[in-house]
Amino acid sequence: NRSLSCQYEYGKKMLRLLAPKTHNSYRKILFFGEAEEMLLQQKAKTDSLKKVLGNRFRATGEYADLVFVTTMGSPVLRYHAEKEIKKVVKEINEQEAFESVQEQREPHYFEDMYPHAIRHTFCSRCFEAGMQPKVVQSIMGHQHYSTTIDIYTHVSESKYQEEIEKFGRAVEPEEGGSIKGPEKGTDTGMIQTFG
Repeated sequence: NRSLSCQYEYGKKMLRLLAPKTHNSYRKILFFGEAEEMLLQQKAKTDSLKKVLGNRFRATGEYADLVFVTTMGSPVLRYHAEKEIKKVVKEINEQEAFESVQEQREPHYFEDMYPHAIRHTFCSRCFEAGMQPKVVQSIMGHQHYSTTIDIYTHVSESKYQEEIEKFGRAVEPEEGGSIKGPEKGTDTGMIQTFG
């Protein structure tokens, strides 16, 4: 349970494995979906790279067993992830530019995105999937529920519309003139918007 820190000291890059920021950062997270299989595949890829590079593999000592490394075996840092995300966004936008011309419409481009935004997306999707708030809070490692719900959760336009339609169905008059109540098994919780 340590996090990789990269800082420059006197012009030299210094990597350190540090204790997590808070008590809640110490947590057990179960694998979601295919995550375990994907991590095992990545570890096998890294082990293969280690054999190919031999003593040129850069992650040594306490970094020798990292799962995510560069093509030379250095630890993957935030800026590596940012660079890869930028490549994906660029490819998506190039494809969108091509398709918008083909379809004779205005293009809808992706904005720049950073690795931390993936945490926000994950948190929002957990709520959209109906996960219990305290479970999501625990997975996210947040000490306060308000951090999870107020900062990390964002409502998608489609989810917002879906929730508004629930209200519309609830107030439609039934035959005989009475107002419908919520359907059985329907979550009647409020969606909070942020922004």
